[in-house]
Amino acid sequence: MNTFRFICSCALWFAAMVVMVGIAPIGKHVFFFSGLFMLGHVLMILMVRWFPKGFNSRTALAVIFILGVLGRFLFIPYPVGDDIFRYVWEGFVQTQGYNPYSHAPDSSILADVARGQILPIWRQINHPEFSAAYPPFSLLLFRILASIDPHPLLFKVVMIGFDIGVMIVLMLIIYNRGVAPSRLLLYAANPLILLYIAGEGHVDVIQVFFLILSLYLIVCKKWDATGFMMLGMAIVTKYFALIALPFLVNAENRIKSLAVLIPLLLYLPFMDAGADIFKSLGIFTANFNYNDSLTVFIRLIFGEMYLWVSVFLLIICLTWVYMFVQDAMRGVYLALGCLLLFLPTLHPWYLILIAPFLTLFPSRAWLYLQAAVLFTFPVAAVEYKTGGFQEIHWLKLIEYLPFYGLLAWGIFRSGYSYRDKYWEHAASISVVIPSLNEADLLGQCLQSLKNRTGVKEVIVADGGSTDQTRDIALKAGAMVVESPKGRGLQIEKGVKAATADIVIIMHADCEAKRGVFERILKALEENPHVVGGAVGMQFKQKNLQMIVVAALNNFRALVTGISFGDQAQFFRAEALDAIGGFPSMMLMEDVELSLRLKEVGRLVFLHDGIIVSGRRWQGRKFSYKLMTVFRLFPRYLIERRFRRKDRIFRKYYDVYYPDKHGFR
Repeated sequence: MNTFRFICSCALWFAAMVVMVGIAPIGKHVFFFSGLFMLGHVLMILMVRWFPKGFNSRTALAVIFILGVLGRFLFIPYPVGDDIFRYVWEGFVQTQGYNPYSHAPDSSILADVARGQILPIWRQINHPEFSAAYPPFSLLLFRILASIDPHPLLFKVVMIGFDIGVMIVLMLIIYNRGVAPSRLLLYAANPLILLYIAGEGHVDVIQVFFLILSLYLIVCKKWDATGFMMLGMAIVTKYFALIALPFLVNAENRIKSLAVLIPLLLYLPFMDAGADIFKSLGIFTANFNYNDSLTVFIRLIFGEMYLWVSVFLLIICLTWVYMFVQDAMRGVYLALGCLLLFLPTLHPWYLILIAPFLTLFPSRAWLYLQAAVLFTFPVAAVEYKTGGFQEIHWLKLIEYLPFYGLLAWGIFRSGYSYRDKYWEHAASISVVIPSLNEADLLGQCLQSLKNRTGVKEVIVADGGSTDQTRDIALKAGAMVVESPKGRGLQIEKGVKAATADIVIIMHADCEAKRGVFERILKALEENPHVVGGAVGMQFKQKNLQMIVVAALNNFRALVTGISFGDQAQFFRAEALDAIGGFPSMMLMEDVELSLRLKEVGRLVFLHDGIIVSGRRWQGRKFSYKLMTVFRLFPRYLIERRFRRKDRIFRKYYDVYYPDKHGFR
């Protein structure tokens, strides 16, 4: 049945694309064109959903690739976009010995150049008063193509070639990461890509090609030097790719990352232009805005300062992603998403930058926005009929309000991206408790675990207690395992001894409220894509200081997905292999566990369920202890990127537990 549905959706999709080409350009029959564009997106989603299950991965990818190539050939007759005339001109003037950074198309110096076969091209250049703004590789490519034939069709065919290259690299990434092959359709059959690359021929696809290639080489193949060189090529094609750099540098490749500088040599042929190389880029950035969203409100509030405020807010968002999203590909994806939302100008073809990542991290919000660019089509219709360009501002409400709604829903519901991993049924619980001289509080913790639904076993992982800790544990019926001292090392020993479907980490100074385990079981049973999570905590002491600390703890876990050990972290035992085992670390194992779990599934936060002793916060050094947490947490998130994974972080342990006799 799915095969028949897939064939029908493919046939309808091809028909829609053929008609789009037939009624081009956009502004000629705008309503009909918009309907076909939206239909193409709907059919693309249905093609993904109904893709036949009988193919192996390689066959499925090959079928989709062929479909994508055929779709691109359909758009070769489509009229090219305005930008391509600038590409041809800037390539042609280089063949005549002129620097396009130094001379705008309408410069009197170039009057003798704008003659003959190039004159029709020159007449159609947009913003002829501005010199070149594209980085040097783009200009050098334009020069090569113009020396062969200064005709827009050649330029467009080359863009299609790079677009096919993007599909090939995506096939390699999808195969390497074990992603469902049908996801390639989200790029191969994407009407946005076909319209603005195979149709209009925008240079943005070259940037995307080098960026995706760099990710494949760095993340999948570990060919770091070559990968960073390809990232440099993406940057000198269009500057947006620069934002990916910090998310790809780590402890192992930071020296090789210097290869990103090699493509900067491509600036050398243009150095006689001096500061004019960036002149037009600065003008476009500071003075032009179109189809933007967040910067609309920033301009209203901050006026002429809006650009600096936008940059500041973008840096905050990028810092957030850098700190809390450790997977390189997902980090680059989210960083590029933040960049697009803060751009003062967001032409529809800029969204090509995010499109390849949706094959790996499908997002309802971004898939919607790619289709919703049809609300910019009426602007093209007005320009087609009158020759004047005028943004229709109220249409942005329809374009962006659903997008931001879906984006917010996706963040809080799915943890930044769609998850398609489904875990097995989980019905039993192993509780693991690290201990070191916990005789005073362990008994209360164990008492709170008695006769709880689903609890199969309680495991106390002892780090060499010299008091009655082990005796108390054995008397309460718990299993005791011996371990070297170190909270995370002890928990690792306990987790290895666990035999249940779910592992819950409890600290000895915590008590579980009634009903909390039932809620954990229910959350995992009703949400098979959830891999684990944490529970809201509160202190026994009810003073203002304790209330504030608990609120900050719970807020962090809710918003970032990163929980601490006193929040009853839980996870499916079957996920251990996927995350590389429990973190073998003396401290910060709770943060590391959260980060690893986030990469393989969704995390949930269950409000209210754990009561914690406030022993660590009592006394005169409350502010010092609070600042210790504030210092160690972000420090770890940063150092994690620049230290090898086998570090056990002994210094963190010594700072956090100055009392060597126990977990105080």
